[in-house]
Amino acid sequence: MAAHLQDSYGQGYDSGFNAGYDRGYEDGFRQGFEAGRAGNGFSGTSIVIPTYNQLDCLRQCVESIRRETPEPHEIIVVDNGSADGTREWLHGERGRLRYHLNDANRGFAGAVNQGLRMARGATIVILNNDTLVTPNWLSNLLACVYSGPQVGLAGPVTNYIGGEQQIDTGYGDDLDEMRRFAAAHNGGDPAKWRKVTRIIGFCLMMRRDVFHRLGYFDEGFEIGNCEDDDYGLRARLLGCDLVVAGDTFIHHFGSVSMKALLDRFDEVYGRNLDYYSRKWEDPHSLPAEIGETGVLRHMCDFYPSHVLVRGCGQRPYWIEGGVRYGLEAPPPDLEPVRVSQLDLKGWPAAGMLTPGEVEQRRALLTSLPPSHPLPDGSCVTAGDGRVYQIAGGRLRRFVSELAVERWGFAGRVVRVEVSRIAHLAPGLPIIAPPVLHNPHL
Repeated sequence: MAAHLQDSYGQGYDSGFNAGYDRGYEDGFRQGFEAGRAGNGFSGTSIVIPTYNQLDCLRQCVESIRRETPEPHEIIVVDNGSADGTREWLHGERGRLRYHLNDANRGFAGAVNQGLRMARGATIVILNNDTLVTPNWLSNLLACVYSGPQVGLAGPVTNYIGGEQQIDTGYGDDLDEMRRFAAAHNGGDPAKWRKVTRIIGFCLMMRRDVFHRLGYFDEGFEIGNCEDDDYGLRARLLGCDLVVAGDTFIHHFGSVSMKALLDRFDEVYGRNLDYYSRKWEDPHSLPAEIGETGVLRHMCDFYPSHVLVRGCGQRPYWIEGGVRYGLEAPPPDLEPVRVSQLDLKGWPAAGMLTPGEVEQRRALLTSLPPSHPLPDGSCVTAGDGRVYQIAGGRLRRFVSELAVERWGFAGRVVRVEVSRIAHLAPGLPIIAPPVLHNPHL
């Protein structure tokens, strides 16, 4: 565990709230944040809880955090337009937790992203409202995520979930017995940590440096389902491990908000599964394709070159050669691709370009004489059904048609002979950027 976290534990924090909480609340929540990232960070953990109705679950979840979490932390609740008294209850908790109230259901990804933007902690936990945390849960997860730079996302085991994180418990519905089970289970044993290929978002921890490289959840996944699979895959592309902390157990009532959809559940799940398939097409091959385990990357390493983007403001930037150039105005009839501020800041700043210079650079990419070498930024196909971009002297494959469309290359792909690209070494694949409906990310 990082020394700065160990030091903070011994400084007399009261019930997990640091001494500067009130000042941080004022500066952070009421006055706003630097675009795209929270200010006034502290060495504890931000616990982000998205919620939609289910007040009883939320209340029990928050009470369990206060009871079982002596480490420095802040609780952030993002409500998706509840109509069951949740909003009134949150108003009554003012000063004990931070919250954001949406007028409509922004979905799991949308709510989580708002909470991530508000978070000030050195570590961040995304926690379902239908969970109960248990003794040593946070200290065990902290030990896991700080055990090495390769650890990207970590999560506990539980009684009710799909995949490798579900374990047999035997306590049934008896919550008193659950607490006894958890107290015996959560002894802290790194030998029980295991690397996995999928981790589920009911309880997910990451360090802030991982979040800054990985960015926000994809809001193209509506309501809920599949967004955690997407996030985990992106973490693996960065060179990060997904780790199940088998020495950490929390209770999960089980998809309470999603079950409330009843007849809409299959519709929502089907739509999100379709979006996941269109975005990735063949996700299982990607981690093996990029190779070089141990290399830690930034999400923008998987974005194309020679593209116009913007962050949460209106100012456009031209991306070329792994850096960003500022523009005073966008070229005519060219809409920048929306990326997050975190992604935008992943490209080092370079100089300034005029709209005319950008137009000239774009024009070179669609006029490719057969006798000339293909210039960097060219978007080509050789008739094998795949689309590539030449960047840095390498051939980079777009992982899906959706990625080609989202980056605005759909009408700029040039057909070339295989011989013109066969000599190029493969580069990192190009993926679609996350959909961001929130204008402040």
